[in-house]
Amino acid sequence: MTEHHPRKGIELYREDDTYVVLFDLPDHDPSDIEVRWRNGRLHVEAVEGTSGERHRVFHRSIGLSSPIEGHDISASYEDGVLTVTAPISDETPEDHQIDVEY
Repeated sequence: MTEHHPRKGIELYREDDTYVVLFDLPDHDPSDIEVRWRNGRLHVEAVEGTSGERHRVFHRSIGLSSPIEGHDISASYEDGVLTVTAPISDETPEDHQIDVEY
C-alpha cells in the first residue's frame, strides 16, 4: 500500500470503490474543522479563534467525478492531516454535515 501525504495541501486518490481526500491542516483544533456534503460537493472549512472571534483560515470545495454515498462519508483527523473517505454509489446523496473523528 502506498503511503499518502498531502504535500501541496490536498491530495485526492481513488482506492477501489472509495475516494480518499487528504487535507494538510497542521496546528488546527479538530473541533474547529467542519466537513459537509452539499450540492454534490465535499466542503471542508477549518477555523481558528482568538479572543472570542473566529476567522476562516481554510476553505476548499471539491467535486468528485462519480456519485457518492453521502451518508457513508467519514472523516478523521490525526497528526495534522484530515482524511475524508467517500464511497462511490449509484445514487446522489442529500446534503449533510460529516462528523470528524479524532
